[in-house]
Amino acid sequence: MKIDLHVHSNHSFDSTQSVDEIIDLALENDIKVISITDHNEYLGSLEALKSDKIDVISGIEIDCFFNGDIIHLLGYGLSFDDKKILDLKKHYVNELNRIAYERLNKIEERYSCKLDIDKIKSYSNFDGFSNVEIEIVLLEDVKHPELEIYQTGSKSNNPISHYYWDNLSIGKWGYVEMKLPDYKDVIKLIHDNHGVVVLAHPIVNLGYDKKRVENLIKDGIDGIEVYTTYHNEKDAKFFDDIVLEHGLIKTCGSDFHGSTKPNIKLGQTGHDVDGESIIKKLKERISRY
Repeated sequence: MKIDLHVHSNHSFDSTQSVDEIIDLALENDIKVISITDHNEYLGSLEALKSDKIDVISGIEIDCFFNGDIIHLLGYGLSFDDKKILDLKKHYVNELNRIAYERLNKIEERYSCKLDIDKIKSYSNFDGFSNVEIEIVLLEDVKHPELEIYQTGSKSNNPISHYYWDNLSIGKWGYVEMKLPDYKDVIKLIHDNHGVVVLAHPIVNLGYDKKRVENLIKDGIDGIEVYTTYHNEKDAKFFDDIVLEHGLIKTCGSDFHGSTKPNIKLGQTGHDVDGESIIKKLKERISRY
Protein backbone atom coordinates (compact mmCIF):
# COMPACT_ATOMS: atom_id res chain seq x y z
CA MET A 1 0.00 0.00 0.00
CA LYS A 2 1.49 3.33 -1.10
CA ILE A 3 1.17 6.23 1.31
CA ASP A 4 2.37 9.83 1.57
CA LEU A 5 2.05 11.55 4.93
CA HIS A 6 3.76 14.86 4.16
CA VAL A 7 1.94 16.77 1.42
CA HIS A 8 1.42 20.50 0.93
CA SER A 9 -1.56 22.06 -0.83
CA ASN A 10 -1.96 25.64 -2.02
CA HIS A 11 -3.15 26.49 1.48
CA SER A 12 0.58 26.55 2.28
CA PHE A 13 2.21 29.86 1.37
CA ASP A 14 4.85 28.04 -0.70
CA SER A 15 2.85 25.36 -2.51
CA THR A 16 0.81 25.34 -5.72
CA GLN A 17 -1.60 22.39 -6.05
CA SER A 18 -5.20 22.38 -4.85
CA VAL A 19 -6.45 19.64 -2.55
CA ASP A 20 -8.63 18.21 -5.33
CA GLU A 21 -5.64 18.10 -7.68
CA ILE A 22 -3.56 16.34 -5.02
CA ILE A 23 -6.26 13.72 -4.41
CA ASP A 24 -6.63 13.07 -8.14
CA LEU A 25 -2.86 12.77 -8.50
CA ALA A 26 -2.72 10.39 -5.55
CA LEU A 27 -5.38 8.16 -7.11
CA GLU A 28 -3.53 8.19 -10.45
CA ASN A 29 -0.41 6.96 -8.64
CA ASP A 30 -2.26 4.31 -6.60
CA ILE A 31 -1.57 6.10 -3.31
CA LYS A 32 -4.06 4.86 -0.71
CA VAL A 33 -3.46 7.18 2.26
CA ILE A 34 -2.39 10.83 2.37
CA SER A 35 -2.04 13.59 4.92
CA ILE A 36 -2.22 17.25 3.93
CA THR A 37 0.31 18.91 6.24
CA ASP A 38 0.30 22.58 5.31
CA HIS A 39 2.61 25.06 7.03
CA ASN A 40 0.92 26.30 10.20
CA GLU A 41 -2.42 25.89 8.43
CA TYR A 42 -5.25 23.35 8.69
CA LEU A 43 -7.75 24.34 5.98
CA GLY A 44 -6.20 22.02 3.39
CA SER A 45 -6.42 19.12 5.82
CA LEU A 46 -10.07 19.87 6.61
CA GLU A 47 -10.84 20.02 2.91
CA ALA A 48 -9.15 16.67 2.26
CA LEU A 49 -10.98 15.02 5.14
CA LYS A 50 -14.28 15.68 3.31
CA SER A 51 -13.21 13.46 0.40
CA ASP A 52 -14.65 9.96 0.10
CA LYS A 53 -12.15 9.04 -2.62
CA ILE A 54 -9.10 8.35 -0.44
CA ASP A 55 -8.14 7.64 3.17
CA VAL A 56 -6.98 10.89 4.81
CA ILE A 57 -5.27 11.48 8.15
CA SER A 58 -5.54 15.03 9.45
CA GLY A 59 -2.25 16.86 9.51
CA ILE A 60 -0.33 20.10 9.95
CA GLU A 61 3.35 21.12 9.84
CA ILE A 62 4.40 23.69 12.41
CA ASP A 63 7.60 25.74 12.26
CA CYS A 64 9.16 26.28 15.68
CA PHE A 65 12.40 27.06 17.48
CA PHE A 66 14.41 24.27 19.07
CA ASN A 67 17.27 25.72 21.12
CA GLY A 68 18.21 28.29 18.48
CA ASP A 69 17.44 26.26 15.38
CA ILE A 70 14.24 26.03 13.38
CA ILE A 71 12.66 22.59 13.13
CA HIS A 72 9.39 21.39 11.64
CA LEU A 73 7.00 19.28 13.69
CA LEU A 74 4.21 17.33 12.01
CA GLY A 75 0.94 16.85 13.84
CA TYR A 76 -1.27 13.89 12.86
CA GLY A 77 -4.77 12.92 13.84
CA LEU A 78 -5.45 16.13 15.71
CA SER A 79 -8.62 18.17 15.85
CA PHE A 80 -8.54 21.80 14.75
CA ASP A 81 -11.15 23.46 16.93
CA ASP A 82 -8.62 25.00 19.34
CA LYS A 83 -8.35 28.78 18.92
CA LYS A 84 -4.61 28.50 19.54
CA ILE A 85 -4.22 26.68 16.21
CA LEU A 86 -6.07 29.46 14.39
CA ASP A 87 -3.89 32.03 16.17
CA LEU A 88 -0.80 30.07 15.08
CA LYS A 89 -1.79 30.51 11.43
CA LYS A 90 -2.47 34.25 11.84
CA HIS A 91 0.82 34.78 13.64
CA TYR A 92 2.81 32.97 10.94
CA VAL A 93 1.29 35.00 8.09
CA ASN A 94 1.92 38.20 10.06
CA GLU A 95 5.54 37.18 10.50
CA LEU A 96 5.95 36.44 6.79
CA ASN A 97 4.65 39.92 6.04
CA ARG A 98 6.74 41.55 8.77
CA ILE A 99 10.04 40.29 7.41
CA ALA A 100 9.17 40.34 3.69
CA TYR A 101 10.65 43.75 2.84
CA GLU A 102 13.72 43.18 4.99
CA ARG A 103 14.40 39.97 3.06
CA LEU A 104 13.76 41.79 -0.21
CA ASN A 105 16.16 44.61 0.69
CA LYS A 106 18.92 42.16 1.61
CA ILE A 107 18.55 40.35 -1.71
CA GLU A 108 18.46 43.54 -3.77
CA GLU A 109 21.60 44.80 -2.01
CA ARG A 110 23.36 41.48 -2.55
CA TYR A 111 22.85 41.50 -6.31
CA SER A 112 22.68 45.28 -6.91
CA CYS A 113 19.24 44.96 -8.45
CA LYS A 114 15.68 46.22 -8.08
CA LEU A 115 12.98 43.54 -8.28
CA ASP A 116 9.47 44.19 -9.57
CA ILE A 117 7.33 44.25 -6.42
CA ASP A 118 4.07 43.90 -8.35
CA LYS A 119 5.43 40.82 -10.09
CA ILE A 120 6.50 39.39 -6.73
CA LYS A 121 3.01 39.89 -5.29
CA SER A 122 1.39 38.35 -8.37
CA TYR A 123 2.95 34.99 -7.50
CA SER A 124 1.66 34.99 -3.93
CA ASN A 125 -1.34 32.93 -2.80
CA PHE A 126 -1.88 34.96 0.40
CA ASP A 127 -2.23 38.63 1.30
CA GLY A 128 1.44 39.54 1.22
CA PHE A 129 4.57 37.82 -0.05
CA SER A 130 7.41 35.65 1.19
CA ASN A 131 10.90 34.54 0.26
CA VAL A 132 9.37 32.10 -2.24
CA GLU A 133 7.91 34.82 -4.47
CA ILE A 134 11.04 36.95 -4.11
CA GLU A 135 13.20 34.01 -5.19
CA ILE A 136 10.99 33.22 -8.18
CA VAL A 137 11.34 36.77 -9.56
CA LEU A 138 15.03 36.97 -8.65
CA LEU A 139 15.87 33.80 -10.54
CA GLU A 140 13.69 34.78 -13.50
CA ASP A 141 14.87 38.36 -13.90
CA VAL A 142 18.42 38.75 -12.56
CA LYS A 143 21.67 37.60 -14.08
CA HIS A 144 24.49 37.13 -11.58
CA PRO A 145 27.31 34.57 -11.27
CA GLU A 146 26.04 33.45 -7.84
CA LEU A 147 22.61 32.67 -9.28
CA GLU A 148 23.67 30.53 -12.24
CA ILE A 149 23.78 27.33 -10.19
CA TYR A 150 20.06 27.77 -9.38
CA GLN A 151 19.04 28.92 -12.87
CA THR A 152 20.83 26.43 -15.13
CA GLY A 153 23.29 24.57 -12.92
CA SER A 154 23.27 21.60 -10.58
CA LYS A 155 20.67 23.11 -8.24
CA SER A 156 18.19 24.16 -10.92
CA ASN A 157 16.10 21.00 -10.34
CA ASN A 158 14.82 22.45 -7.05
CA PRO A 159 15.98 26.08 -7.14
CA ILE A 160 13.66 27.70 -4.59
CA SER A 161 14.48 25.21 -1.85
CA HIS A 162 18.21 25.11 -2.62
CA TYR A 163 18.47 28.90 -2.71
CA TYR A 164 16.68 29.19 0.62
CA TRP A 165 18.91 26.71 2.45
CA ASP A 166 22.09 28.13 0.88
CA ASN A 167 21.35 31.82 1.42
CA LEU A 168 18.35 32.60 3.64
CA SER A 169 18.38 30.01 6.42
CA ILE A 170 19.84 30.52 9.92
CA GLY A 171 23.48 31.59 9.80
CA LYS A 172 23.38 32.66 6.14
CA TRP A 173 23.81 36.21 4.84
CA GLY A 174 20.12 36.61 3.96
CA TYR A 175 18.62 35.29 7.18
CA VAL A 176 15.92 37.38 8.86
CA GLU A 177 14.64 36.06 12.18
CA MET A 178 10.98 35.14 12.45
CA LYS A 179 9.19 35.04 15.79
CA LEU A 180 8.20 31.39 15.98
CA PRO A 181 6.80 29.33 18.87
CA ASP A 182 9.01 27.19 21.08
CA TYR A 183 8.99 23.49 20.23
CA LYS A 184 7.77 22.49 23.71
CA ASP A 185 4.68 24.65 23.26
CA VAL A 186 4.03 23.07 19.86
CA ILE A 187 4.33 19.53 21.25
CA LYS A 188 1.87 20.44 24.00
CA LEU A 189 -0.54 22.09 21.55
CA ILE A 190 -0.66 19.01 19.30
CA HIS A 191 -1.06 16.63 22.23
CA ASP A 192 -3.75 18.82 23.81
CA ASN A 193 -5.68 18.47 20.54
CA HIS A 194 -5.39 14.67 20.53
CA GLY A 195 -2.64 14.57 17.93
CA VAL A 196 0.65 12.75 17.45
CA VAL A 197 3.93 14.70 17.05
CA VAL A 198 6.46 13.62 14.41
CA LEU A 199 9.82 15.25 13.66
CA ALA A 200 9.92 16.13 9.96
CA HIS A 201 12.93 15.48 7.67
CA PRO A 202 15.42 15.50 10.57
CA ILE A 203 18.55 15.27 8.42
CA VAL A 204 17.77 18.74 7.05
CA ASN A 205 17.57 20.47 10.42
CA LEU A 206 19.55 18.31 12.86
CA GLY A 207 21.85 16.16 10.77
CA TYR A 208 23.27 13.17 12.65
CA ASP A 209 23.09 14.84 16.06
CA LYS A 210 21.56 11.93 17.99
CA LYS A 211 21.74 13.75 21.31
CA ARG A 212 19.53 16.57 20.07
CA VAL A 213 17.04 14.12 18.57
CA GLU A 214 16.93 12.33 21.92
CA ASN A 215 16.26 15.65 23.65
CA LEU A 216 13.18 16.00 21.47
CA ILE A 217 12.15 12.46 22.37
CA LYS A 218 12.55 13.28 26.06
CA ASP A 219 10.32 16.30 25.57
CA GLY A 220 7.52 14.29 24.02
CA ILE A 221 7.69 13.70 20.29
CA ASP A 222 5.99 10.47 19.25
CA GLY A 223 7.86 9.66 16.08
CA ILE A 224 10.29 10.54 13.31
CA GLU A 225 9.82 10.94 9.58
CA VAL A 226 12.34 8.25 8.70
CA TYR A 227 11.59 8.05 4.99
CA THR A 228 11.54 11.28 3.03
CA THR A 229 12.81 12.79 -0.19
CA TYR A 230 15.69 14.34 1.74
CA HIS A 231 16.99 11.09 3.26
CA ASN A 232 19.23 8.60 1.52
CA GLU A 233 19.50 4.99 2.63
CA LYS A 234 22.13 5.80 5.26
CA ASP A 235 20.02 8.62 6.71
CA ALA A 236 16.91 6.45 6.88
CA LYS A 237 18.78 3.70 8.73
CA PHE A 238 20.22 6.17 11.24
CA PHE A 239 16.79 7.49 12.19
CA ASP A 240 15.10 4.10 11.96
CA ASP A 241 17.58 2.79 14.54
CA ILE A 242 16.61 5.66 16.87
CA VAL A 243 12.93 4.87 16.35
CA LEU A 244 13.51 1.22 17.26
CA GLU A 245 15.69 2.07 20.27
CA HIS A 246 13.10 4.40 21.78
CA GLY A 247 9.88 2.67 20.76
CA LEU A 248 8.69 5.51 18.53
CA ILE A 249 6.58 5.43 15.41
CA LYS A 250 8.06 6.14 12.00
CA THR A 251 6.42 7.84 9.05
CA CYS A 252 7.17 8.53 5.42
CA GLY A 253 6.42 11.62 3.36
CA SER A 254 7.52 13.30 0.16
CA ASP A 255 7.17 16.98 1.24
CA PHE A 256 5.35 17.54 -2.04
CA HIS A 257 4.90 21.25 -2.90
CA GLY A 258 3.83 21.12 -6.54
CA SER A 259 5.81 23.34 -8.93
CA THR A 260 7.63 25.09 -6.08
CA LYS A 261 9.70 21.92 -5.56
CA PRO A 262 9.52 20.42 -9.06
CA ASN A 263 11.86 17.52 -8.39
CA ILE A 264 9.63 16.13 -5.61
CA LYS A 265 6.80 13.93 -6.82
CA LEU A 266 3.75 12.90 -4.83
CA GLY A 267 4.41 9.50 -3.25
CA GLN A 268 8.19 9.87 -3.62
CA THR A 269 8.99 9.04 -0.01
CA GLY A 270 11.91 6.64 -0.26
CA HIS A 271 9.76 3.95 1.34
CA ASP A 272 9.20 1.33 -1.33
CA VAL A 273 7.66 -1.42 0.79
CA ASP A 274 4.10 -1.78 2.04
CA GLY A 275 3.04 1.25 4.10
CA GLU A 276 0.21 -0.58 5.84
CA SER A 277 2.21 -1.24 9.01
CA ILE A 278 3.18 2.45 9.23
CA ILE A 279 -0.46 3.53 9.00
CA LYS A 280 -1.53 0.91 11.55
CA LYS A 281 1.05 2.03 14.13
CA LEU A 282 0.33 5.71 13.47
CA LYS A 283 -3.39 5.22 14.02
CA GLU A 284 -2.72 3.19 17.15
CA ARG A 285 -0.60 6.02 18.55
CA ILE A 286 -3.26 8.59 17.61
CA SER A 287 -5.89 6.58 19.48
CA ARG A 288 -3.90 6.99 22.72
CA TYR A 289 -4.69 10.69 22.75
